[in-house]
Amino acid sequence: MKSSDFLHELKNLKNFKDIEISSLHIDSRSLEIGGLFFALKGHNSDGSDYIDAAIEKGAVLVISDNELKNNNENIIYYGDLRKNLGLFASRFYGLPSSYLKTICVTGTNGKTTAVETLSNMSNLLGIKSGYISTINVNNGNDLEESLLTTPDPIKINSLMHEAISNDVKLFAMEASSHGLEQDRLVGLEIDYAIFTSFSQDHLDYHGSLENYQASKKKLFSHSLPKSNIICIDSEFGENLYKEIKNINQNTYSVSITKNADFKATFESANEGLKVNLKALDQEFNFELKTISRYLASNIICSIAVLILEGKNSKDISSISKDIKLPTGRLERIFNHDNFIYIDYAHTPEALEYALKEIKRSHKGDICCVFGCGGDRDKQKRSLMGEVAERYSDHLILTNDNPRNENEKDIIDDILSGIKQPKNVVVELDRKIAIKKAIKYFEGDQKEKVLLIAGKGHESYQEIANTSYTFNDKDIVSEILTKQ
Repeated sequence: MKSSDFLHELKNLKNFKDIEISSLHIDSRSLEIGGLFFALKGHNSDGSDYIDAAIEKGAVLVISDNELKNNNENIIYYGDLRKNLGLFASRFYGLPSSYLKTICVTGTNGKTTAVETLSNMSNLLGIKSGYISTINVNNGNDLEESLLTTPDPIKINSLMHEAISNDVKLFAMEASSHGLEQDRLVGLEIDYAIFTSFSQDHLDYHGSLENYQASKKKLFSHSLPKSNIICIDSEFGENLYKEIKNINQNTYSVSITKNADFKATFESANEGLKVNLKALDQEFNFELKTISRYLASNIICSIAVLILEGKNSKDISSISKDIKLPTGRLERIFNHDNFIYIDYAHTPEALEYALKEIKRSHKGDICCVFGCGGDRDKQKRSLMGEVAERYSDHLILTNDNPRNENEKDIIDDILSGIKQPKNVVVELDRKIAIKKAIKYFEGDQKEKVLLIAGKGHESYQEIANTSYTFNDKDIVSEILTKQ
């Protein structure tokens, strides 16, 4: 594509050339001959440091948001590059979001569940779907492991372009607070924006709760989706709904506790929950294979999209038993008469929800194994300790992903929220901690429940700048097999 066809804002800038561009890149290592390199300033690195490498690999044009003192005629300085990168990428790939039913999901917890179950339900209803989640990326034909919850705009638009060529009609994706703050969704035409939940997280990046809230709100106030679906079960969600409803009447509420456009009530069922859903002017029942009402609320956000798209409630009910939940979202591992759950919960709210749902569904004692990530929001650690102590009968603290932070410092931060730290077992080796927890099942015949929280689907553990292969489910299976 000619540069003048998608870089409209740069035509009058110094060094602009109307030349053929074969590909777009923000990583110089991926450069192809004839490609365009966007040299972006980041939090940990500056793309300008890699301009020479990009040109050596064949970049015919470089756009940088760092004003450089050089005379290279292939480099354009553009201060608003980050804000417009998504627009450039969208144009380059032929405005792919406008040819798809595009759904973006934000919220502290529940994004992955909403995105993956929406895609799953769509496929079951005969609507070919693709998605981007924290776990996987699916272009309609191929599934690959996700590297970021919300990728860069080039990756997003290229995936959508691939999805269209694979005859995908609906595309769902997570919108993280980082992605929204860094304008990665600019240039997308969004049909539905979904808000799932809100609690404290990522304050190491955003600096304050107010900044974190503002980043979430951008999906609804800046991206201008055609319709909005907002869970009002948090104070922030309720306030967001009221504010956005005044801007866009195509805004709908979801709740499991209050009156709403989509209101769910629950009963226990053999394999999970029986759901009674009031959906606008309809009411219908279906079953979900989860004990968690909070996971169910995320699925209901996705069902709301299908209802608003005119899908039949009977058809939705008929496929409900086949809905697959994402890996590591209160996932049960069978162990005779006892229960082991693995959950991605890594915020105070998510941990509380997981433990409350286990306590509601089981009569036995609860043992909880968890830790907190290093080099991340330290303020939530004591809160997670307080929550875990309140809802658990036994606690084992261990490593999550300590990254480059001192492991014992992380544990001490968690213990600061616990009233009876002497009753807590500390075992930094996560595999040994899980072994100790499973050993807790031995002895009397009373029902017992184990929750291993924090990592869910993750297949690695990051310690001292090194990534090791590690998956909670695999470790549990290995231990149970050897028993």
